[in-house]
Amino acid sequence: MLEELRRELEEIDREILSLLSRRAEVALCIGRLKTKNGLPVHLPQREEEVIARVVRANPGPLGPEAVERIFRRIIAETRRLEEEVVRNDCGDAPRGHTGAD
Repeated sequence: MLEELRRELEEIDREILSLLSRRAEVALCIGRLKTKNGLPVHLPQREEEVIARVVRANPGPLGPEAVERIFRRIIAETRRLEEEVVRNDCGDAPRGHTGAD
């Protein structure tokens, strides 16, 4: 029983990681569009809207404060990645690729 539950957690962790990667890819696309259109990468009001939305949608058992902390961290790491791409002017190159082939 314990091993089954652990395997289930491992599968959930893989799903979470896949979704986080997908979220980061979409955020990078958004960041590139913002840069192309001269918009700032960080929009605090938008971040607060995202946080409020996920807290409202939270079915539990995690409390609202826990959900907020988790999503603030996710958003911060995604923003850091967006800013890194903008700083490095990587365009569509994969992360870490310098474009100097």
